[in-house]
Amino acid sequence: MFKFLAKKSRFFWVSTVFFYSFSSLGFSNDEDVLVDPVVLTIPKPSVGIETLLSTRDPIQPIPANDGASLLQVIPGFSVVRKGGVGGDAVFRGLAGSRLNFILDGMEFLGGCGLRLDPPTAYIFPETYDSAKLIKGPQTVRYGNGNSAGVVLFDRSAKKVNGLRAESAVTAGSWGRKDLLAVIEYGSGLMSFEGDFSHGESDDYKDGNGDEVHSAYERDSGSMVFGLQPADDFNVEFDVIVSEAESSNSDRNVDGSLFDRTSFGVLLEKGGDSSKLSLRAYTTAIDHIMDNFNRRTTTNCGSGTDNRCVLMNVARQTDGMRIGLALHVGESAAVNIGADAKQDRHTSRNFMNKSRAVASAFDSAARIKDFESEMVGAFLEVDLTVSENAHVISGVRADYWNSSRFQNVGNTNTQSLFLGDDDQSLVSGFMRLEITDPNRIVNGYVGYGISERPMDYWEATTFNGITAGDVVNIQPERNHQFDVGINISSENFSSNVSLFFSDIDDYMLTVDAATDSVTNVQVERWGGEIDMRYDVSSYSSLFGSVSYVSADNETDNTPLAQTPPLELQLGLDHSVNEWSFGFLARYVDTQTRIDAGKGTVVGFDRATATPSFYTLAVNAGFEINSQSYFSVGVDNLLDEDYFEHINRTNSSAITGFITDNTIGVKEPGMTLWLKAGIEF
Repeated sequence: MFKFLAKKSRFFWVSTVFFYSFSSLGFSNDEDVLVDPVVLTIPKPSVGIETLLSTRDPIQPIPANDGASLLQVIPGFSVVRKGGVGGDAVFRGLAGSRLNFILDGMEFLGGCGLRLDPPTAYIFPETYDSAKLIKGPQTVRYGNGNSAGVVLFDRSAKKVNGLRAESAVTAGSWGRKDLLAVIEYGSGLMSFEGDFSHGESDDYKDGNGDEVHSAYERDSGSMVFGLQPADDFNVEFDVIVSEAESSNSDRNVDGSLFDRTSFGVLLEKGGDSSKLSLRAYTTAIDHIMDNFNRRTTTNCGSGTDNRCVLMNVARQTDGMRIGLALHVGESAAVNIGADAKQDRHTSRNFMNKSRAVASAFDSAARIKDFESEMVGAFLEVDLTVSENAHVISGVRADYWNSSRFQNVGNTNTQSLFLGDDDQSLVSGFMRLEITDPNRIVNGYVGYGISERPMDYWEATTFNGITAGDVVNIQPERNHQFDVGINISSENFSSNVSLFFSDIDDYMLTVDAATDSVTNVQVERWGGEIDMRYDVSSYSSLFGSVSYVSADNETDNTPLAQTPPLELQLGLDHSVNEWSFGFLARYVDTQTRIDAGKGTVVGFDRATATPSFYTLAVNAGFEINSQSYFSVGVDNLLDEDYFEHINRTNSSAITGFITDNTIGVKEPGMTLWLKAGIEF
């Protein structure tokens, strides 16, 4: 049974009273509920290069309370598991700075040198309205790189008259509890939105019944205040504050602090024919990793008390973007603009100290170890060439520079300059989109080039820049063809997305005694197929296939960290207010490995990753147009497994699994319930 029912925590009772108090109120309007009680297992087939998710819909398997797990519902996505939360998102085998995340126009990175806190660890998905994936290097409007794609988490520009509120509660196995509360107000001249999110879970158990070191607690709050002094002028001010801590099964430390504070302003002037926008923001990340607050470590706090470790890293990112969107005649839409961001990373580390010394970290100075700047300009044009055809093209130029420093002797007193690098980078694309006048068959074909420099992890953790001002790697350049076709009829829809890619100077990381990164030539191809067939007016069958093949042609080996073949098949059935469904998932064995090689988010293990299959079931009920609940069981058969794209399990966590030849295992059978209300 649910573990949380036995605990009867304050959170559970407070959130239950909060939810049911709202459900007894009269509703101010008859608008449709913002979320769908039908549980989302695979997104409906998309049209074109984009895939759109509603972040507040019930999703199966139930995602962790972060940005990466939400995206795993999209075919082609993987998540590098480290514990219960804070996973790294991977699309088509690419991650890190190859897959960018933009949060309401903000771009920032985490602080940990081994990505315990990727950007997605600071995303509380339900506080946004949507997440949109743009596949491949098929846009230049959202920063540098993006060879795998870009993910945009956005709040929709809703026009609210009066007061509106929304709340959702999630509960599940292993003490899982989430709460979302949203309040919005609009009066024409001004608007306000406030969001609060809470998430927590105890250590979960895998399919073998073993506990996995994975507990977490997360909280976030955000406010957006808007003014509209004229119909064509809009000003918004926003602030986001979040905090978290988590246990991690993939390493020798846990995350005892994940703090984010962001401030931003948005100015918009214009209307449908032309609009000028300016977005400016600043984000501060403060992250602590240690081996004593969330676990027991021998000779730390007891015994000889000289094995305590604490690392406090921080990152300050300041950025801006200015853009002009306009229509030129009746056949062209133009987006032109520029963006810039400045990034400064600091650290203060205490290695093999007493607990008292490590706990007094706040008295030490923060030592700068990396700083970088990126300035870019872009032009993107959507040209209507006929009634049924568009050509979308763009070009982007970036200038990047960075400097690496070192904390001398790990004393937290002096920063030593090691070296720097700077690069001029060019990216661009062209895509033809064909639209069937009857909207039955639509398709696209595109070619894109994206150039990116080394990121923070490649420059520091993997020594892309070393002492003596030595630069060890060249920028990476991806040449990629993207082809897609969408078929849609009265009771059938399908989407096929394929890519063919050559990457010059791919940055391959090596997990060795001296972590390093090297340039290799890579060839990749693959894609996703998803479809849906309406068996009747009540029932739909759906499924998906995703696959990637990738080779390191320099070393004549498979490219490390490539996901295996994955198949999904499911059924949705709806009758009146009720909905039911199941999802079966099969992931093939991955034998194409290159042990000890990988990316900044993970490495291949020495042996092949076994295949596995899972089954999940769900049900939902629409109480009325403004409230619902959904229930589900994930991993119904209690399968004991781990994903190929994954971190390796740590052997140094007392009381937990010590096999360091396998990946971090996934949760066993998991029960969950989600209820929501709008008023």
